[in-house]
Amino acid sequence: MRRRRSRGGLGEQAEAIDRLSKRFGRYALVVGVTRRAQELKDRIDSALEPSGGGLLNRALAEIARGEVRIRAEKPQEEAE
Repeated sequence: MRRRRSRGGLGEQAEAIDRLSKRFGRYALVVGVTRRAQELKDRIDSALEPSGGGLLNRALAEIARGEVRIRAEKPQEEAE
């Protein structure tokens, strides 16, 4: 049998995703990470390359550390 190699941090990232999705819900987590990644993309100078495995990973890490918070959106009222 072959042993699986650890991919250094993927297990930790999966645990963070599971923990955050239980706290906020999967949809809210996806929306929050996507919005934060877009904010990071808009702020990065075109001459600079993002480090640390990409914008989505960076956004997820910031949310997991509590540096960025996911807030619930107010439901839009139906048009009458």
